[in-house]
Amino acid sequence: MTTKKINESTSKKLEDFIFKNRKTILCVVCVVVVAAAALCVVVGVRDSQNKKGLAAIDQIEFAYTAKAENLSETDIAARQNKVLEDVAAYVTKGGIVGVRANMLAADVYFAKKDYPSALESYLAAAKLGNKMYTAPLCNYNAAVCSEELGKKDEALKYYLGAAGTKDFYLASHALFNAGRIQESLGNDKDAAETYKKAVDGYSNDEWANLCQSRIIDLQVKGKID
Repeated sequence: MTTKKINESTSKKLEDFIFKNRKTILCVVCVVVVAAAALCVVVGVRDSQNKKGLAAIDQIEFAYTAKAENLSETDIAARQNKVLEDVAAYVTKGGIVGVRANMLAADVYFAKKDYPSALESYLAAAKLGNKMYTAPLCNYNAAVCSEELGKKDEALKYYLGAAGTKDFYLASHALFNAGRIQESLGNDKDAAETYKKAVDGYSNDEWANLCQSRIIDLQVKGKID
């Protein structure tokens, strides 16, 4: 088998993998809300009002997740509705309280597959905490929601925004997703440049390795030099 044939075969396997695992690749990072919440606290709780708000949100979240393993779909839906009802008083708050509240609401909306509401809540959290560790995570999740809604241009913007944040731990994944969208829009050269950022910046990372494979595939197909 020639080198070109081997490369084409490898590319086909990669395309099949991406297609079959699309949901995994697009998967939102909802479960990070708890970890992100702890990091928000590290930013600093300056006054008793914030402490009170965070304690209330903790309680709402605990009631939502406690002993949830064997709940029926009806019970889960009831808990979700209760969270959204209870957290409504906090989503308009400023600072870390508003960030926490909007992230929790977004998590619930996403679980309900209410992607427009999840998108709105993630963006609200990103805006409220634009200097916090949670901002790139919220932008990443906003990108996932945008993809679910078929808004590729918006998803691309949010992925690139998340990837451009210093020390964001999902940056290579965000770059892969951004490049994948650029390919789907026919912007192969832009996609290759995006993939290269991941390859250059995150060596030996699984998503950077996938980016390298996409670059090779584009070259084999003559779409880039």
